[in-house]
Amino acid sequence: MKPTDISAPDYFHKVVDCQWACPAHTPVPEYIRLIAEGRYSDAYMINWKSNVFPGILGRTCDRPCEPACRRGRVEDNPVAICRLKRVAADFKDDIQHRLPKPGPKNGKRVALVGGGPASLAVARDLAPLGYHCTVFDGDPKAGGMMRSQIPKFRLPDSVIDEETGYILGLGVEFKGG
Repeated sequence: MKPTDISAPDYFHKVVDCQWACPAHTPVPEYIRLIAEGRYSDAYMINWKSNVFPGILGRTCDRPCEPACRRGRVEDNPVAICRLKRVAADFKDDIQHRLPKPGPKNGKRVALVGGGPASLAVARDLAPLGYHCTVFDGDPKAGGMMRSQIPKFRLPDSVIDEETGYILGLGVEFKGG
């Protein structure tokens, strides 16, 4: 028997409906298994690879994966996939040592206008490749509209500070105000 070719995204559409429904194609079964084993930090890092802000998404995602969950076909409700993402984020240990390290500087600079999710996602991906990323924003803290438009009872500032701090900790320069 030949090994399964998982390089083609259509494979996931055939067998893992929730993963296919996720815009980031997060490997949902993998991180649910890790959470079931109590390996919250590992589950968080699985999410971090495909989602820039797992702790924020665990509180705000509109959960397109849940209606696609196959568990909903045999039980009344699907698996609460989004809430499990939040569980992993809330119960993880310190993950600073697991984050990528800034790569050797390649001499190229990138200016990112606005301190919201898009700019921070670009900075997160480019900083480990050696780019000097500078984020410019009118607000004093990174987060953009996540910080100003999502109610604090849904998304506390402490979560935004932690999640954006992971990205800024990669050597990304932030100039607020």
